[in-house]
Amino acid sequence: MAKKKDSYLKSVRKESKKINWPTKKTTLDFTSLVLIISVIAGLIIRILDMIFSGLLGLII
Repeated sequence: MAKKKDSYLKSVRKESKKINWPTKKTTLDFTSLVLIISVIAGLIIRILDMIFSGLLGLII
């Protein structure tokens, strides 16, 4: 059992050396992109909500 555990830990260590972390600039770029898209989506949903509320008000 100990050999399997040691072998597993060695493979985890070997694989963890292959991890390619994004740079700070890439992280900030993608974070900015997500925030911009979220704001745009929120505005679109708000505008649609106002339109449909107005239409519903006309019907009722």
